[in-house]
Amino acid sequence: MSDTNAFDNNNGSGSGAIRPGSRPPSAPNSGNSPSPVNVAAPSKVAVQMQKMRDANTKYKNLLKMAKERIEQQEQELKNLKAASEGSINTNNYSKKKSLDEDFASRASSFMDDADEAWPEQNFQIVRVCQCIKVDLEAHEIAVSKGRTQEIWALLEFEMIVDPDVADSAGGITSAVELKQPKRMKQWKRFDAESDLADFIRRDTGEPLTVPPFSLTPQQSLRISTDAEKRVSQITEEFRRFRVKSEMTRKQMDSQIRELQSTNVESAKRRIEGKDVEKEREVARTEHSQLERMRAEMAKQEAQWKESYDLILKENEALKSSGSEALLASQWRQRYEVCLKEKEEAISKLKMAEQRSNDAESEGKYERKYRDLKESFRLYRKKAKEIFEAQNVGANGNGAGSLGATDMMRKISQQSNEESKLSYLKNLMVNYLTSDQEVRDHMEIAIGTVLQFTPDDHAKIKAKKEANESWGIF
Repeated sequence: MSDTNAFDNNNGSGSGAIRPGSRPPSAPNSGNSPSPVNVAAPSKVAVQMQKMRDANTKYKNLLKMAKERIEQQEQELKNLKAASEGSINTNNYSKKKSLDEDFASRASSFMDDADEAWPEQNFQIVRVCQCIKVDLEAHEIAVSKGRTQEIWALLEFEMIVDPDVADSAGGITSAVELKQPKRMKQWKRFDAESDLADFIRRDTGEPLTVPPFSLTPQQSLRISTDAEKRVSQITEEFRRFRVKSEMTRKQMDSQIRELQSTNVESAKRRIEGKDVEKEREVARTEHSQLERMRAEMAKQEAQWKESYDLILKENEALKSSGSEALLASQWRQRYEVCLKEKEEAISKLKMAEQRSNDAESEGKYERKYRDLKESFRLYRKKAKEIFEAQNVGANGNGAGSLGATDMMRKISQQSNEESKLSYLKNLMVNYLTSDQEVRDHMEIAIGTVLQFTPDDHAKIKAKKEANESWGIF
């Protein structure tokens, strides 16, 4: 810890002394300082060398000024001592010398322990300038009985001079010295805050304001280093975040542009009718998914059946063991879970079938419509031929009218049978080559042509319901 003692014979503050730890005044440029050299493009080494020369010159000037100031003060002290020796007798001089030596010894001892004796009759505490908590080293902790810290306080003392005593001693103290007493600052060590409070109360008897604890140079350096590290870390994190956000923004902009171009192209292809093949591919994919789901359903059904058989066997075994109620509830819960999974799978299968049928039904309906339209056209053609033949027979003579009528009746019956046979043939071919939904519509047409009775319709409906119930399981 650097020495911070300061003395002042006039007003208590050393006007001519340089306090350690304070920044020295900037020295003017002397005539010996090197003038800067103008170079077109100075290198870094030259600039650094110039800076070092300037700093060296400043330090030399400061040392020179400090040396001159010290020599001047020493000369003043010598003059004062010489003047005092001429006007003071031997006894007074010895007392003055003892006081000076006491004061100098106390001023030279920068750090002191609070437990040492202190002449309260000569000095009193004026102010507590600064307090610092210092962490002890390992060997100091062992000596200090477990304490990890000690307190150092910078105290300002004022020398007390009694005028009566000074006059009786021969007039040592002048009026100026009485008005402006000597002061000094000294560091003292304390084991705890309570010791510091006791020392202040014991010396002065008056309450003094204790300033908050200051940081030691090591603590200040550590905090400054940590702060610089955190600032650099936060700066680096912010830079990474900014780069990442910029990259994300550019990526999102490119994706938006790509989506916009894709939407425009898809709309153009849809308008031009180029998405038919894609829709067919989607329909085929959904159909394959439906077939796969059916296979999975069959496999799952087999597993459920095996599980059901196993559950039945286990139920029989558990009934014989006597814990029917508990195990039955457990297996009932398992059965309900399996049944719920089965219902969900059936609903998914129906939804997939519905999507597949919706995709394929439009083309199938269109084909069936064309076939039915062709059958109706043939039927209409035959009916028109029969109608024309009847008109021709009606315009003939009366004798031949009967024979023509019979002949036309035979022709009409034959043509009706042929048209019905052709119509039924087309219906059966289309019925056998179509899917279930198209068959439902064609069955209505077949029933109308063949004149099914309500009993026939009931039998067909019952048979279909029976087949559907077996298909679910």
